[in-house]
Amino acid sequence: MNQREKQKDATIQHILAAAQSLFMNRGYMAVTTRTIAEAAGVQQPLLYHYFGTKEKLYMAVVMHVSETMAAIIAQAQEGAGDFTAKLKRLGHTLTDDNPMNLQLVMHDVSHLDATIQQAVFEAWQKGFLIPLDNFFTAFQDQLHPNYPVRDITLYFLMTLAAYLRPAMNETPSFVQRQLSLDITLGMFCTGVLRQPKKK
Repeated sequence: MNQREKQKDATIQHILAAAQSLFMNRGYMAVTTRTIAEAAGVQQPLLYHYFGTKEKLYMAVVMHVSETMAAIIAQAQEGAGDFTAKLKRLGHTLTDDNPMNLQLVMHDVSHLDATIQQAVFEAWQKGFLIPLDNFFTAFQDQLHPNYPVRDITLYFLMTLAAYLRPAMNETPSFVQRQLSLDITLGMFCTGVLRQPKKK
């Protein structure tokens, strides 16, 4: 890669990082391309040159974040620990280092073109649902036989929903003040794990 290509790549990464921070904290509707360009330290026309439209830039951010989340979920399966330990590690990683404000993305999607909505949903499937399905499938023999893996995945996401918040929001929710993430995830495990057979 020559110097010019390195510079181009660095500029694109600066724009993506600025856009991700702004979109995930303020939402699609509240952010302008001018604001993103200023935060990235580039001229606004350069942003259009690389991404075309605000919607395409938003999609690039969603795709990037989805790829990051898929990698995070895959890493949670590695290393020592039983199902509960790995699930707690995954839960903390997703809530502490989550680059996507899922609730805000879902809200934003309702204001976007149907094609973009479909693309966001597909990115969400690739970045969250399928990697989480894979995580739980690895423990299939330990899970309650009456619960399909996809149902467990969706239940896990619903359980985490109260803890998935934007990084700028420092005030913990009522649920977080009353119930720690570890206790919540422990209760989740108790509910989905197969009960030992009585002798």
